[in-house]
Amino acid sequence: MIKPDHWIREFGEKGGIYPFIPEHVNPASYDVTVGSHWVCPTRDPEELVSDSIVLFPGEVILATTQEYLKMPRDVVCDLKLKSSLGRLWLNHSLSGWIDCGFEGQVTLELQNLGPYPRELVKGMRVAQLVFLGMSAPPELAYGEGGRGHYQGQSGATKAWSDDFFPRVLGPKKAPK
Repeated sequence: MIKPDHWIREFGEKGGIYPFIPEHVNPASYDVTVGSHWVCPTRDPEELVSDSIVLFPGEVILATTQEYLKMPRDVVCDLKLKSSLGRLWLNHSLSGWIDCGFEGQVTLELQNLGPYPRELVKGMRVAQLVFLGMSAPPELAYGEGGRGHYQGQSGATKAWSDDFFPRVLGPKKAPK
């Protein structure tokens, strides 16, 4: 069941979202803003801190929310890009699921699918969080029992390991 505005307001006021801005509460979601930490694999340096960045057509970037979440054990969250940005061909292209028990800033995977460069500015409302209640808490929530590689993350966070999806450097040779 999707959590309504009054639940989100209470959750935020009790420290579940920090900083919490009451004006960011929608009927069934909460607007989050982009921070100032960026990771772009096609740039040198790859990682930077800046109040803004220009995202060029076809480019992808890891960004972060300014907000820090402390998810309850019986609530999960789905991150959705703000529709106004989608209509300008910005895409949140990959993971948007936030497990119960997660704590930290949320890493965003943003891609410019449009024909024009677009500037991302710290503090822009870029996405919204939709909170969903679980029928019961899990046996092990995110961050418990050694689970949760990204627990407590701060800033745009690259993959903890690329072993499960290794890089291919150079052409692959056909087996003999």
